[in-house]
Amino acid sequence: MKKRLLNVTGIILDKFTNRYHEYGNFWAIGVLYTHARHLNRSGFIFNLLDDNYIENDVFLGKVHLKFIQYLEHYLKIHNKSKQDLTAAIIKIQFDKNHLLRSTTLYGDYFTVQVELIDCKGAHFTQKSDGYCFPHTEWLAQRKLIDSLSIEEKRFY
Repeated sequence: MKKRLLNVTGIILDKFTNRYHEYGNFWAIGVLYTHARHLNRSGFIFNLLDDNYIENDVFLGKVHLKFIQYLEHYLKIHNKSKQDLTAAIIKIQFDKNHLLRSTTLYGDYFTVQVELIDCKGAHFTQKSDGYCFPHTEWLAQRKLIDSLSIEEKRFY
């Protein structure tokens, strides 16, 4: 059971941080970062054992429900359910102080932590970090990069 729940935390974490996972054809963490900047926030917390998102935000409510579905699906694969857990939390934090310049190639720093606690009190936590752009800025920069010729792209 321990390895299985650790695997579930890794899969859910991967859904936020891996560039191959998208939300509306954009990298999921960048979409959340764009929304956080729009709301002037530095992060979000999702309690996946509560079916109702506590904040009055339609977009975050949809993200919350999507990740509840992921959790239920991957628990079911391991013959488990949400009732086997006492906590299932996702914490996302962005660089609130914006110490990095918006023109940097790496973007702004983020961390994502997924924590599951089973009925016996065992904690399963995985954490990842990296750099992302809000999509509004990334799209503007991407237009510049995509307009370069193939020969010029090789140097960047």
